[in-house]
Amino acid sequence: MYDVVIVGGGIVGASLALILGQLQYKTLMIEQNAHFESHDDFQARTLALSYASKRIFSLLGLWDKLSDDAISIENIIVSMKGCYGTSRLKPPEFYESLGYVVGQKNLEQVLYTALKSQPSIEVLLGEQLIEKQPMIDGWELDLSNNTKVFCKLLIAADGSGSQLRETLKIGTDQREYDHYALLTNLKLRHSHAFTAFERFLPNGAIAILPWKENYTTCVWTTTQQEAKTLKECDEDTFLRSCEKQLPSQVGRLQACSLRIIFPLGMKLAKQQASARFLLLGNAAHSLHPIAAQGFNLSLRDIWQFRSQIIKTKEKCDLGDNAFLTKYQKERQADQNRIIFATDKIAKYMSSNILPSALRGAGLTLFDILSPLKNKFTLLGMGLS
Repeated sequence: MYDVVIVGGGIVGASLALILGQLQYKTLMIEQNAHFESHDDFQARTLALSYASKRIFSLLGLWDKLSDDAISIENIIVSMKGCYGTSRLKPPEFYESLGYVVGQKNLEQVLYTALKSQPSIEVLLGEQLIEKQPMIDGWELDLSNNTKVFCKLLIAADGSGSQLRETLKIGTDQREYDHYALLTNLKLRHSHAFTAFERFLPNGAIAILPWKENYTTCVWTTTQQEAKTLKECDEDTFLRSCEKQLPSQVGRLQACSLRIIFPLGMKLAKQQASARFLLLGNAAHSLHPIAAQGFNLSLRDIWQFRSQIIKTKEKCDLGDNAFLTKYQKERQADQNRIIFATDKIAKYMSSNILPSALRGAGLTLFDILSPLKNKFTLLGMGLS
């Protein structure tokens, strides 16, 4: 009998598994991918960690292993193309950074290495959950390796298209933004100076995050047709197109990595828990990437789960209805704030619903109103 079975071994599932292992709960994590490919720095997929996420990984004993790979975000310059309106975000007093950029594969490797030191954790790679049967005090599960296991709590951390969520008929609320995102890394001629740029365009947005050496990670949101054109054009044409959209401070672009595109939307589960079942990560709330808050929100969800266990002061039944109900109640306010902010930025600032001049004026007003800007900065850092 396992205390918890987690379906999905990405960074959300692995982070929770590590916490449960440190608290000595018998846990099985199932990931259908047999291995994770590594990439060089220029081709690496990156992840923006909020300052709160850095604190959490520090408390989990992982930051020393991540810090060599992490790049500090010390400034964020937000602007509007074609009109006046700029805001600069800096860390509040006594904070050295707004957040950090890390390689996603490196984070996965650090988490999986840490899991090997936890005797109460089992990891199954290349396997799947085939069948599940609810019981009074848990679940009976049939796995693809022809084994049968039992658990008190079943957790779905299997992404925005969660099959577990669908089989339990948990519905979702969805918003389509009629945009696609193009993701790539760019090589700059000059240093990024630990500065991130976010620029709103007449119909979309482009953002770059500092990465290793003089690399940056670029996310460009635009129409489906333009995204496809940008993906398929030759490298020089793409680089010159980026330069036209980015602020002049970024300078000349020298190269780009593999370009990928994907549709943008928001998907929220109508309920995050049911009888001895919990949704986490993108299975619970998949957000627009414009504010880079998706994983950071999920990590705070996991941290609440940990805090709630510790407050019980004794080993508890994690699938108990009262435990899961309290978890949802405690996480509701933070989730609602981030979901609201992300949706409104995507809807009003990176679309043509509002005229560019009005959006630019809004940025200027935002920059002048220090209390509002400070509150928003803390929200983005996960400290609100």
